[in-house]
Amino acid sequence: MSCRATTCLLLLIGLAFNGALGLRAQGVVWTGPMFSFTNAAGSDWSLAENQDRLTDDVWLTRTLTKGIFNAAPGMESSYNKFVSPSGTEWAVGSLVNYASLTYTNWSACFGGQGNLLSNITATNSVVHLINSDIYLALTFTSWGGSAGGFSYQRSTPLAVPEPGLGKLTLLATAIVMVSRRWRNSKTSCSTS
Repeated sequence: MSCRATTCLLLLIGLAFNGALGLRAQGVVWTGPMFSFTNAAGSDWSLAENQDRLTDDVWLTRTLTKGIFNAAPGMESSYNKFVSPSGTEWAVGSLVNYASLTYTNWSACFGGQGNLLSNITATNSVVHLINSDIYLALTFTSWGGSAGGFSYQRSTPLAVPEPGLGKLTLLATAIVMVSRRWRNSKTSCSTS
């Protein structure tokens, strides 16, 4: 392989590698089967069965009053208007449009506690789990008002590996192969 061809190939691999990393940086979108979660009215929010543990740092739950919050360790122990649930951003819309939606806190998205949208159970929303850069669809199916409790359906992760990881493995293999070939032909490049 000539020096020029090797250089071109390395540039193409670099561009493809950069593109694969760029896709990863746009976040992970959970498009798997829908999961139903229910927090019954009057339930103890501190128990695991009354928390939807989406990731290690996002556990959605609710006390007898007010809105939902993030009960993961080190996050929140109650609802805090304009902040809760910490570590999340919310938008009204469809998951297919996640990249173009405008995100805000839960209270602003749904009209605020005591002023919730009258159709909260008919509003499709997208949740961004900030630290994990995950986007998922979520639709409330019930809201318990001042008695506490709520339920929703949300999307889940796919059970298959992310496509970006396979591309990165192929790119890494190609780089190693080109590098070996370049080292072996280094002497012939310097003499031409």
